[in-house]
Amino acid sequence: MGLGIVSFVETTGVGPYEGARVNVEASGKVNVATGFGTQGQGHFTSFAQVAADQLGVDVRDVRVVTGDTAEFHAGTGPVASRGAVVAGNAVNAAASNVRAKILKLASKILEAPEEELELIDGQVRVADIPEQAISLGELAVTANPLRGAVEPGTEPGLESTDYFGPKTCATAFGVVAMLVEVDPNTMLVEIKRVVVAHDCGTVLNPMIVDGQVHGGLSMGIGNSFYEQLVYDENGLLLNASFMDYLLPRSTDMPPQIEVAHLETPSPLNPMGSKGVGEAGALPVPAAFAQAVEDALADYGLEILETPLSPNRLFELVQDAQRNP
Repeated sequence: MGLGIVSFVETTGVGPYEGARVNVEASGKVNVATGFGTQGQGHFTSFAQVAADQLGVDVRDVRVVTGDTAEFHAGTGPVASRGAVVAGNAVNAAASNVRAKILKLASKILEAPEEELELIDGQVRVADIPEQAISLGELAVTANPLRGAVEPGTEPGLESTDYFGPKTCATAFGVVAMLVEVDPNTMLVEIKRVVVAHDCGTVLNPMIVDGQVHGGLSMGIGNSFYEQLVYDENGLLLNASFMDYLLPRSTDMPPQIEVAHLETPSPLNPMGSKGVGEAGALPVPAAFAQAVEDALADYGLEILETPLSPNRLFELVQDAQRNP
């Protein structure tokens, strides 16, 4: 048995900018469009949550479109764990602008100061007189008169486009601990337990963050003990098929991954976001090597490389025994 404990720092949320457009329809539904592409990280849910939180609507009433130039002209995408940090803050900025328009218009209609209004369940209502209310759909119709004049100095509709470009990166950090068991005869390694404590700033959705950590961890395990491109002296790839290229299977993953969420909001963006996309992958090879080295301490083994494999681990043990 061996234990590895590794801390890590992750540079996240780098530029360039991302933009978003948010608008409220006459139905009361909310549209969010951003040029930011997505690859399955749960951005549709996260961006919908950001807009819903600003506008006081059910998250199911928010439609999100990403990476479609017919809906938004430009964007970059999810590199450097920048989804929530850059695109999320762009959605937040645009939704905040729409919120301000909603409160300003509702204040006139309801004849109440903006500070006494609240956005709840798709309505704007006076906080201490909840029956004095108007729906967002009604406000959207009123804000976009198809007949008659638009008041000078105002913009029609409940819509806004805004951008966020970080001046500098946001720094996420954390610690991973890994307990492994090594079979001294086969050099197979079984991961018995993994605990990850990380700080990605404001956690928008704990389940999505857990999924990001779990996925990153599986990639880190692959990079630690399985996945390696092997070439001969002529540069010929020797393991170009999955018959020869090792991949971690579900049975190679630890039975349980324990994740602890720490929240220290970043002072570098309005939502306090930091990235999480690579938090599961970055520290794992070092933690894995450290744990295996600890398990094989009796051999005097020092591991200075990854990825390993049962065969490579056997070779390293043999070298350590020949050269104590």
